[in-house]
Amino acid sequence: MSAPVSGGLAPAELLQIAGDLIEWVDGRVAYLALGRTCVSVHVDCQADAEHLARLLSLGEVTDYPPEEHARGFTVWSSMPGVEPRFAVHYAGELVRPVRAFPPAEPWWHDLDDWHDDGVEAA
Repeated sequence: MSAPVSGGLAPAELLQIAGDLIEWVDGRVAYLALGRTCVSVHVDCQADAEHLARLLSLGEVTDYPPEEHARGFTVWSSMPGVEPRFAVHYAGELVRPVRAFPPAEPWWHDLDDWHDDGVEAA
C-alpha cells in the first residue's frame, strides 16, 4: 500500500473508498473528485444521493440556489473535523423534504477499545 500523503490518506486507500462508493450505487455516478482529505461523489439521482448520505452518515445538507452562471445543486457532507471528508452532490430536481443522516452515535463508540469513562482498556 502507498504511504499516506501528509494530512491525508494514502492514494490507494482513497481509490478503494471511491470504488466502494461507486459500487454502493451500482455504478450510477456522474463523476468523483478525490483530494488528499476528501472524497466527493456527484450523482444524477436524488435516491442515490440519499442512499450514499445514509450509508456515510452525512449529517449536513446545504442547498445552493441557481445563479446566473450556474445551476443549483444540493450537497450532503460529513461533519467538520472528520477526515476523510465526504460529500455527495446532486444537481437535479429535488423532492422535498431533503433528509440528512447524522450518525446515531459517534463512530468511535464501535471501536473495541473505546471506553466512555476515559479509562484505557486493561
